[in-house]
Amino acid sequence: MCSSCSCRTAPTYWRLSALWTECSKRARASCRMIKPNNPGGGYIGPTGKDMFMEKKPYAALVPLFVAALAASAALALFLKPLWVGLLSAALVVACFGIGMVIIGARWRQLQQECDDIFLENSSAASSIINTIDVPALIFDDSGRIIWSNEAMDEIYSGRDIKRILPSLDTHAPTQATTLEFNGKAYQIMCSPIKREHPSAHKLTFQYWLDRTEALHYTRLYEENMPVVALIYVDNYEELNADKQFQRNSVLSEVEGLVSKFTSSIQGTYRRYENARFFLIFEAKYMDALEKERFKLLELAHAIDTGTEQTVTLSIAVGAESQVAHSDESARQAMELALGRGGDQAVVKRGTNYAFFGGQKQIALTRQSRVKARLFAKALRQLMENSDMVFVMGHKNADMDCIGAALGLMRLSQCANRRGYIVLDESNATIEGALDSMAESKQYHDCVRTVEQALQLIRPTSVLVVVDTQRTSSVLSPQLYNKAAKTVIIDHHRRPVDSLSAPTLNYYEAGASSACEMVTEVMQYFADGLKPTPFESSALLAGMTMDTKSFAINTGARTFEAAGFLRRSGADTSMVKLMYQDDMTTFRNRAKVVENATIMDGGIAISTCSKDMPNNMLIAAQAADALLSIKGIQASFVLAETPGGINISGRSLGQINVQLILERIGGGGHLAVAGAQLKDISINEAVDKLTDSIYSYLDEIGADYSRS
Repeated sequence: MCSSCSCRTAPTYWRLSALWTECSKRARASCRMIKPNNPGGGYIGPTGKDMFMEKKPYAALVPLFVAALAASAALALFLKPLWVGLLSAALVVACFGIGMVIIGARWRQLQQECDDIFLENSSAASSIINTIDVPALIFDDSGRIIWSNEAMDEIYSGRDIKRILPSLDTHAPTQATTLEFNGKAYQIMCSPIKREHPSAHKLTFQYWLDRTEALHYTRLYEENMPVVALIYVDNYEELNADKQFQRNSVLSEVEGLVSKFTSSIQGTYRRYENARFFLIFEAKYMDALEKERFKLLELAHAIDTGTEQTVTLSIAVGAESQVAHSDESARQAMELALGRGGDQAVVKRGTNYAFFGGQKQIALTRQSRVKARLFAKALRQLMENSDMVFVMGHKNADMDCIGAALGLMRLSQCANRRGYIVLDESNATIEGALDSMAESKQYHDCVRTVEQALQLIRPTSVLVVVDTQRTSSVLSPQLYNKAAKTVIIDHHRRPVDSLSAPTLNYYEAGASSACEMVTEVMQYFADGLKPTPFESSALLAGMTMDTKSFAINTGARTFEAAGFLRRSGADTSMVKLMYQDDMTTFRNRAKVVENATIMDGGIAISTCSKDMPNNMLIAAQAADALLSIKGIQASFVLAETPGGINISGRSLGQINVQLILERIGGGGHLAVAGAQLKDISINEAVDKLTDSIYSYLDEIGADYSRS
C-alpha cells in the first residue's frame, strides 16, 4: 500500500517543484525583456514593471491543489486503512503551504530586482533623449509645448508650436512635413502618444531631422546633371535654294554664335552637319537661359544671308537625370519645335514642356514638293493593303475638315477601297455640304457615327485623321487607339498632346489648310486623278474658310492648289452658298461684335451666351468680323456650351493667338487658334484668357496698362 501511496503522491510534489521553477524562470525573463518607457517611441502607458506585476504565477497552484486534495479524499474513502488517505491529504496541504511560502519570498525578491532595473533604465532613457542632438518636443492638442529637449530649446524656446508651424493641425498632425527655419531645412516627424486613460489630454511627440546638408548635396547633384541641347538652322533648305544665299559666311557666323553661346554656359559643342549642332552643359545654367528666353534666337535673325530671308534657329533642350535620357528628350523636343514651325526653343523635363520664342514667327511653306509626292505614294500603298478606309476629323467639324475628308474619300475610291467619314453631329458650318451629300447617290451611306465605326473597323482597316493631331481635339481617341493602321494629315503647329505613333503622318505647319494638303497629295496619288465638281468645291470652301478668303496664311502653293481645284470644276458660287447665313445668325453675330471689349494693344474680347443658336459658329464668325475693324489686331470670342467654354482666336499676324491660347490648353496657328475649357463659368474663362493675354504681352515687351 505504501508503494501505491508513493506512486500517487510523488507526482503532486514534483509538479509543485516544477511549477515553482518555471515561475522563477518566467519572472527573470520578464525582467530581462523589460524596456524603459521611451517618449521617442511615441508611447506612454503601463510600464514593463506594471505588466510584470500583473502576472501571478502562484495562481496556477490553486487548481493543482484542489485536484490533489480531491485525489487524497478519494484514497481515504476507497482504501483501507483510513489513515493512509488522511496522510496523503495532509502531505498535499503541507506541500501547498510550503510552496506558497517559498514562491512568495522569491516573488518579493524579483520585485525588488525589477524596481532597480526600471529605475536605472528610466533615468538612462531620460538622459539620452534630453541630450541627443535631435530636436524633440511634446505638445498637446492646443499647440502648447509641454516638454522639449535641449536641442529643441536651442532652436526655439517658445511654448507655442503654432508660431513656427502655423499650418499645423494639432488635432491630426501629418506624420511628415518640411520646414526651413533659422537658415536650416528640417524634416519634421510627428507621432501620436497613446495614453493609459482615455480621458487624458491628447499629446503628440515631434522630432526634427536636419536635412540641410542632404538637400545641399541633392541640389549640387541636380545642378551638375548633364543637359543635352540640339540647335538646327531650321530654314537651311529654303535659304540654300536661293542663289543669292551666302552659305559659307552664314554658317560661319552661326557657328560663331553657337560657340559664344556654349562658352557662356561652360559647355561643349560639336557640329555634325552643315547647320546642326550638339551641345552638352550643366543644368545649373538652365535658369539663366530660360530667364533671358534663349536670346540666341534673336541674335541669329541679325545675320546677313544675302537674301530676303533671315536665319531662324530651332533649339531643343533635354534635361533629365542621365545623358541618354537627356539626348532622347532633346530629340523629342526638336521634333516638337520643328512641328510648331521652328524659330523657337523647346525645353523638355520629364513629361513637361516649356516654349520660348516664336511669338511673331509664321511657318514658311516649303518650296519642294518631294514630301507630298512621297507621302502620296506611301498612302496609296497603305490604302491598297487595307480593306476599308475611315476618315475622322476633330470635334465640331468645319468645312476644312469635311472638305479634306471628301478628298480622301476620292483617294480611297481610286484605290478601290470602301471609304467612310466618321462624324458626330452636324452644325451650321457643314450643314450645306452634308445636305448635298445626302442628295447624291455617290455618297449614300458613307457617313458613320463613332459607335458604328467602332463596330465596323477591323485590324486590316486604315484610319485617316485630318485637320487635327491633338488627343484632346480628335473626335474619338478610342477609335484611334483601336485602329491598327493610322494616318495623320494636319497643318497646325505641333501640340504637346499629339496623337502617338501614327503609321504614316504628313505635318505641314506652313500649309494654309488641310484641304490644301489633301489637294496636293491628290495630284501625286494617281495619274489623271481629279475630284468631282462637288468635291472640288468642298475642298475650295475649306481653303477659303481657313485663309479668310485667301487673306491670311496664304502662300504660292495655296493658290496653286486653288487653281487645280478650279480647273477640276470647283464652283465659286457653290462655295459662296456654303457660307450663307440666315438673318438670325447675322443679327446675333452683329450683336456679339457690338458688345466686344477692346483691351490695350488692340485686342478685342467678346462672348456668346449659351441660349444663342449656333453660338460656336457665331463666335468664329464674330472673331473674323472684329478683325475688319480699324485698330483691332487680334480678337477672342467665347461661346458658352453645355460641355464648357469654346474660344475662337483670330489675329492679323502681329499678335500670336496660338501662343496665348496654348497657355490655357488650346492651339492652332499664329493667326487662327482655338481652345476648349471644361468645368468653368464664362466669367472665369474671360479672366483666365485675360491673364494669358497679359502674360504674353509681358513676354514680348508690349507697352500696356492693366486695369
